Amino acid sequence: MKRVAYYIYVCMGVLALSPFMQVKAAEDESEFGKLEKRYVLHADGSEEMRVTEELSLYSHPVISQYGETFIVYNPAYQRLTIHESYTKQADGTVIQTPENAFVECLPREAANAPAYNGLKEMVIVHTGLERGATIYLDYSVTTEAGYLPALDVCATVEQASPVKEYLFSVTVPEDRPLHYALVNGDDTPEVTVADGNKTVAWSLKDVPACPYLREPNQALAGNVRVILANTYASMKESLGVLQAQFTAAGDADVTALARKLLQEHPQDAAACLKGYVDGLGDCALSLEETGYRIRPAAEVIRTAYGTEAEKLNLLAGLLAAAGLPAEVKAAYQVKAVDADCMGLAAVSGLFIDSPQAAALGEYLPLRTLNGVEVALEAPAPVNITDALELTDATGTVPADGYRVVTLPDKARAHLNVGYSGRTANLLLPRKIDETLTCTMTLPEGTALCTPQGTREKVNSVGAWRMAVTVEGNQVTVVRSLKLDKQLITPDCYADYRSLVAEWEDSGNATLLLKVN
Repeated sequence: MKRVAYYIYVCMGVLALSPFMQVKAAEDESEFGKLEKRYVLHADGSEEMRVTEELSLYSHPVISQYGETFIVYNPAYQRLTIHESYTKQADGTVIQTPENAFVECLPREAANAPAYNGLKEMVIVHTGLERGATIYLDYSVTTEAGYLPALDVCATVEQASPVKEYLFSVTVPEDRPLHYALVNGDDTPEVTVADGNKTVAWSLKDVPACPYLREPNQALAGNVRVILANTYASMKESLGVLQAQFTAAGDADVTALARKLLQEHPQDAAACLKGYVDGLGDCALSLEETGYRIRPAAEVIRTAYGTEAEKLNLLAGLLAAAGLPAEVKAAYQVKAVDADCMGLAAVSGLFIDSPQAAALGEYLPLRTLNGVEVALEAPAPVNITDALELTDATGTVPADGYRVVTLPDKARAHLNVGYSGRTANLLLPRKIDETLTCTMTLPEGTALCTPQGTREKVNSVGAWRMAVTVEGNQVTVVRSLKLDKQLITPDCYADYRSLVAEWEDSGNATLLLKVN
């Protein structure tokens, strides 16, 4: 319910090898004295989520970072209650949050989606903030029975700030199934049974801050602990909630649209249908924010917008109508030993065909919507050959008689070497095996000054090579990067950084020519 200050990829549409982002841990700037999350499923099917926070601020930058709290909920089925909200300043003065600091608005993700304009976002503006102040916030969201398909939780333990005391509990009727796990950790929860209810509770002390929360796949990399809990009978049952709504295949409106689109653009059916869906308006609401519900495909066509899941349902129907592969798959943001612990809250994205999902391979749990495990074929090595035409206007002139030529940048892998030290694992979106070959013909009277031969660097992570050869007036430059490890641990990060530094060095992508 609460918007957090980091993002996990929501759909598998794009997962490029873009520069990795690192967020400085606020270990000396802020600290949660207490962070408590309690989830309760009542006997009548209603649910309650209660969050209690005590956050101390020790620097001015974090005051702006934590100055507001955002809570998204559906008032048609959910009730938000603010139990306490105040600030205790450094001298002990208590400042209650004034009424005008509770600002209710439409979530920005629903701004252009009339079907979801009933959602509300409560923005709590914390007042009286200063160095040494502590924010106290206690709120709950109560959900009517029937709105959510099950109690379903996926919560990260580590935060951007350290936590002195982290309390997490789930309570359900004793006769209801409850799957639970702490992934990437071995802390044992306390399980109690009383008054017909079962409670599973973790009490964790001195949780360190995680400085890499904005990087994708932190749980899959093993950098953060994740608590999973759900009351589905199984993972298959949870996925069945989505499968029952992915009914676009065979829908008359969808079939008619597919026929019309393919008549207008018969040359490439898959690209045509995907292009139509991509052209529809985007609604960035998550599955959780829509109550794990999607609108029918005919409604998406009529309104010309949809959530990622809604647009994927439509695309699946269009592809099926054209006789093309259209099976929808679910990718998860965490990998549990007991797959039944992974409910819909643990789903990171849905897709039909995704090279990015295939590239994560063994690290990414994948299932079809009927619960069958999926193993996608790993992407092939990348080999790109290019020719550079040299003219009088090519390159730059650093001195009389010399010219610097930059090789074409056709690389698929662009990696940021980041900081020289790293304290957590780095999970690359895919293994890197890339070779770039560039050929060129030297004009008459032009000579290559860049030394011929092969330079290479080989270490525990892989290898980087650059070879320059000349035959007559033909110059060939071959550059390659091969990273054998996809999970880069701190002990081999220096080797990783060394290879990537060579690959990204612009000096290794230039040639020096002498013009007589």
